Amino acid sequence: MEFGIFSNGIRPHTSAGRTYEQDISEIVLADRLGFRDAYISEHHGEPPYINRVDTIPMPELMMAKAAGLTRNIRMGSAVRLLHIHHPLDVAIQAAITEHLLGQDRFIFGFGTGFPLALFAEERGLTYEDRHDRVRESLDFILKCWTETEPFDWEGEHWKAKGAVALPKPLSVPHMPMATATDTEDMIQVSAERGYILLSAFLESAERLRFKADQYATFAHAAGIENPRQNITASRIVYVADSYEEALEDMRSHVTFEVGIQAERGFLKMLKNVYNLDVPNDDRAIEALADAGFYLLGAPDRIVEQITEFHEASGGFGTFLIVTGKDWANREKRERSMTRFMEEVAPKVRHLSAPDTDGVAAQ
Repeated sequence: MEFGIFSNGIRPHTSAGRTYEQDISEIVLADRLGFRDAYISEHHGEPPYINRVDTIPMPELMMAKAAGLTRNIRMGSAVRLLHIHHPLDVAIQAAITEHLLGQDRFIFGFGTGFPLALFAEERGLTYEDRHDRVRESLDFILKCWTETEPFDWEGEHWKAKGAVALPKPLSVPHMPMATATDTEDMIQVSAERGYILLSAFLESAERLRFKADQYATFAHAAGIENPRQNITASRIVYVADSYEEALEDMRSHVTFEVGIQAERGFLKMLKNVYNLDVPNDDRAIEALADAGFYLLGAPDRIVEQITEFHEASGGFGTFLIVTGKDWANREKRERSMTRFMEEVAPKVRHLSAPDTDGVAAQ
């Protein structure tokens, strides 16, 4: 098993610069500690965020700065919202990012993100056809990376005349790719092409197993071996001396974030999609920990929880811990990351993803 961080920035508003500095410092620490990957969310402005949360609408800019402060860590977008950006611009920006980061250090992650119509509507786009729009965007982007002559695009969702996409990606035909998706069509596309499948940290083991089974079945049919190594799972992890200490260190920030998420409709989505009831008060952290989405406490406890999650989900190749939050204080957050790599990771690194498809896994 490999390890990474998922910089899912929801920090209380101070200034965007301060937020970005803290996020980048966590990526720098992750690189020093030996995490392989760092994925960064694409977060856009919403009414509940105004004067309360700093956003990260273009994660590639953060990667470009972090690249100059790190040596080895791979960085990826989680995820670029392809249904709201013109694919010509996305293709060019991704290619530039790979050149700035260097060979084997950039992962192009794409998807539709949080199910909110605002992001499309404020750009004059429709929301209901977002999945079809993403699929067309992907085809357009891939053409941008391989086409050597100007081309026209007359699609259902995107138009272009005389498109020239320069520079081309550093890697041929393109950099590694990843997606976060719930649609069977995109799971199949990703599996057949060897894209990494990302999962949310609030995704149950059972739901992840269902998607991973689909992914493995499609990949095996395409002749790809050991596809579950391409599954990336995530959880919020906080290493402390005890479970009780972790709860109290995190409680105030989790309560703040849950309040913001409630205004976004996120708690309703958790109930409807994941069948998870999270109270909008200071009891939220216990609900999330009891459901297995927050792994908190002493190292041995977290080792046990990761092992159980790995088995229940059918296995995965990479495990991300969530960063970009303001729980406890900076020193304690850094200590938690350090203890994870020193006291937890060595005890679960041996876990491997079985080379089974959906039928065999069931």
